[in-house]
Amino acid sequence: MAHLLDDPLPEGLYAPDEAAIIRFSRLSTKMEPIDNRTWADLTAHFDTRAIMEIVFIVGMDQVISRMHAALRTDLDGVTSDEIGDTCAVPMPQLAPEGSMS
Repeated sequence: MAHLLDDPLPEGLYAPDEAAIIRFSRLSTKMEPIDNRTWADLTAHFDTRAIMEIVFIVGMDQVISRMHAALRTDLDGVTSDEIGDTCAVPMPQLAPEGSMS
């Protein structure tokens, strides 16, 4: 997880098909348009059915992540141990008690 947000991704760390999924996921999660390069990378490695599955899985993960953020669920012990104090994706910060933001 340490390099998921690196832009560009480190050379050779991910297989080309994995890198295409990561780039797509990052754009989708930030609700940015999927550019032609990202789409071309996906279609170079996956057929239409696989791309539909990738889009669905990424979207479902986003729904679940937003639910956890809204409900303020804690990370489980296994995940906390895995990421330690250096999570690649910043955790949402709670507003100070009594604050309206």
